[in-house]
Amino acid sequence: MSDRSMARACPRCRLFDDGAALLVAASFSLLWTVAQAGAQPSSARSESVTLDTLEVTARRTAEPLANVPVSVGVATPADIAFEAPSNAAIDISRRIPNYSVTDVGNPLFAFGAIRGVGTLSFPQNPFDSTIGYALNGTPLSLYAGTQQLLDVQRVEVLRGPQNVLFGRSSEGGTVNIVPTEADGVRDLRIRSEFGTRGNFFTDLIAGGTIIPDVLNGRAAIRFTGGGGDVKNILNGQNLPDREIAAARGALRWFLGDATTVTVTGFYERDRRDTFNYILRDGPSYPAVALDQPLKFARSLAIGTAEIKHRFDAFYLTATFGVQDINSRLLSDNTDGLIYSQLTGFPVSAFASSTCADCTRYLFRERAYSGEIRASAKPDDPVRWTTGLNIYKSNLEHSGTSTSSFGPTQNGYYDAKLDLDSYSGFAEVGVPIADQWTLTPGIRIGHDTVSRRGTYISNGVAGTVPSFAEYGQVGDTFVAGGLTLGYKPDESSLIYTSAKRGYSNAGFPYFNIFAPFGKPAPSYPASYAWTYEGGARTTILDGRVSLEGSVFYNDVQNGHVNAFDMRANTFTIATLDYRTYGFEAGARVRLTDGLTSYANVGLARAAFVNVPATDTTGARDGGRLPGIPTWSGVVGLESRIPLGPAGSRGDLVSSAELQFVAGRRAADIANTFDLRPYRIVNARIGWENETYKIYAFARNLFDENIELAGASYTSTVLSVTPGLRRVIGGGAEVRF
Repeated sequence: MSDRSMARACPRCRLFDDGAALLVAASFSLLWTVAQAGAQPSSARSESVTLDTLEVTARRTAEPLANVPVSVGVATPADIAFEAPSNAAIDISRRIPNYSVTDVGNPLFAFGAIRGVGTLSFPQNPFDSTIGYALNGTPLSLYAGTQQLLDVQRVEVLRGPQNVLFGRSSEGGTVNIVPTEADGVRDLRIRSEFGTRGNFFTDLIAGGTIIPDVLNGRAAIRFTGGGGDVKNILNGQNLPDREIAAARGALRWFLGDATTVTVTGFYERDRRDTFNYILRDGPSYPAVALDQPLKFARSLAIGTAEIKHRFDAFYLTATFGVQDINSRLLSDNTDGLIYSQLTGFPVSAFASSTCADCTRYLFRERAYSGEIRASAKPDDPVRWTTGLNIYKSNLEHSGTSTSSFGPTQNGYYDAKLDLDSYSGFAEVGVPIADQWTLTPGIRIGHDTVSRRGTYISNGVAGTVPSFAEYGQVGDTFVAGGLTLGYKPDESSLIYTSAKRGYSNAGFPYFNIFAPFGKPAPSYPASYAWTYEGGARTTILDGRVSLEGSVFYNDVQNGHVNAFDMRANTFTIATLDYRTYGFEAGARVRLTDGLTSYANVGLARAAFVNVPATDTTGARDGGRLPGIPTWSGVVGLESRIPLGPAGSRGDLVSSAELQFVAGRRAADIANTFDLRPYRIVNARIGWENETYKIYAFARNLFDENIELAGASYTSTVLSVTPGLRRVIGGGAEVRF
């Protein structure tokens, strides 16, 4: 469907697009006007009124963002603090344009898209991420990408294919979580926060030098949790109900002047009662009628080790990572409110004290990664990196399922999936003229995914007594690209790139066809060509930073795992699609204590070349599910010294508007659109070198947020709502 026909079918959607465009234009006009006014000569203006330099590791080494020819969205600790601690890894996507996360209430299956490129509908396994997740460059399972952002220095969202430096799963981009380093700086503090709906968190952080010039250490512990406002009308419980504990630690040894060894560990235990989808605009919305809430438990352990040696001519780095992820799920497959609408029977007809239509699943994944790479020294005229990488993962999935609505979810299921990935990579930045750099990059590798499955019937009619299967797929892949960069001055960069992204072939972890004695279908590897142009600069004596990028993605064999909610069946398919759009951002230091910022993204994403035999519901021109047309954030940060008023410390405040506007399809068939939303977060407090006290409001105006959606019929629609308003206060003490 064309944009024009869409507008005719949904006139309000056009208004949303126009309104978003006006909001964006007004925001940037305001920033520019204020910046221009502030740039006028003033004897009272301090020369220190400049923006802080932001460093990122988008090219696997720390460097100023101004030097990086990649579109990067960054969430700092101040940005992360705006979000609910128990869900920040998902919620920060709202403040990074063109990074969207589909949250179905279960963090194990939360999945993202960057510029519209990502997992479509539902992840088929932890290897099927399409966008990569990393912990300070070490690859992560999709099932570990939503970890607690405890003691994190920043989160980098790298847009566009990152296969060369970040590995096989980075077709659409990479989300790199960068913890605070064990840098030897003394840091002892405790902070705590309490809010409405029982929301809370407490962090204990300690860091510093253990043995001078030999050993640094850092450790952090978190306890967090809270409730929601979705009422389970069968037992009165408010959902979600979360209890989470996490710990992160790091040790860094200095073995002489040229060698460092860094070891890190992370552990998280997540227990929550939650839900998947609820009836949209149903009785007592938001509400469910579940015999059992979705009981989710996950223990997540991650360890990394890095050895770095500085030779006279180059750096050599060796890394090793291990992940152990254990999860349990218990869910009621028949929400009484939804199935009452479907069948006309009363809600009580779907209530059962024994949870008759329930699924009980176990997941365990163990993954290992290793890499050795050599790279140029920071001051070398030619920047280069080359290395070898291995990634191995084993997923075990088992459990029982019972359903009164067909045979496809009845019986005992067991599956073991193995991924073996080996690759080599290289990237070099070649100066070709004064201020011009040409950067080719390539990764060549081989991936093998195997699946071994067993099914045993529970006696439901239409199912085979038992079934065993084995399958294997493999690919030799080539990914990479070419980037041309121009630096007119030290604080500016203009670049353009063409890159080929890749995501491996594989199998779904769950075989919906096993009850009929049919093996799980495989899906082929997906490839994407991405074309991008961008620029960033700092002007007005370092008081204003501006950046922008445009992109076009042509994706072949995008992985689709479409679920028919009513029939309880999956459709495994691959579809082609294209996306295009832009990101733009500005940050302005108005005065020594006042900073304003705005970031916005536009993404158009549609299916192309849909086969006539396709059964997913997709069609040529149909919009990709979960991808907002407009997304962005506008905010203001203030710090006012109270010394002139005779008091110690500073008055610190901040506020921001996060928005999603335009059309956002709920499902592959575009059955309905999720509603736009605007969220206002605010924070105000007092702090000095030792103490910090503040009040906060998240989702201040209690906006109804729809994070995901699914249709049972054209009139029975379901959504996953986001967290509503939380108001509270917090404090921090440094020692």
